[in-house]
Parts: sequence; structure tokens; C-alpha cells
Amino acid sequence: MKRTIKIDLRLNKDEAAYLNDMVDRSGLSREAFLRALIKDKPIKERPSADFFETLKVLRQIGNNLNQIAMKANSIGFIDALEYKRNVKWLQSVIGGLMEVMYR
Repeated sequence: MKRTIKIDLRLNKDEAAYLNDMVDRSGLSREAFLRALIKDKPIKERPSADFFETLKVLRQIGNNLNQIAMKANSIGFIDALEYKRNVKWLQSVIGGLMEVMYR
């Protein structure tokens, strides 16, 4: 949808500072932030860099589990129930983090 209507808005310094702070915390552009407000969409703070780093590490652990399972399976040595329990736990942790982020 092409946006052709421009709206000018005047703010005082405090209002502008507050708006800029909220925009920065959301991770959205100012225009996207204001459109979300107009449409009454929930606006959340952008997760910290630590959140994304933790998610990355958990995914790497998941990849390592898969590699270990493939090797263990190829040599006929794997505790399938324990492996499945660990994978299920890891998936629930990642799912929980994603739910917190996108709830």
C-alpha cells in the first residue's frame, strides 16, 4: 500500500524525548512505531543482545546433540530415552524464550 498522506506533528522537547526513547526501546522505525500505535497493536521492547546470544547458544547445543546422536547411532551406542528427554527439554527452553519474546 502506497502511503501518500503526510501528517505534521509538533512536540515539545519532553514529548519528543519520550517518543524517541520509546521508539529506540521498541527497535522499530518512528513511522512503524506510530503506525502500530494508531492500529492499537501491542508494542514490545526489543529483547537485549544477551537474549539473542543465549538463543544462539541453545541452538548450537541442539545441533551438537544431533551430531552426537548421529555418531552414537552409527556405532550402536545411544540411550534413546535419555537423548529424547534432553532434546525435549532443550526445545521447551527455546520455545519458552521465543514465547517471551513474541508474546
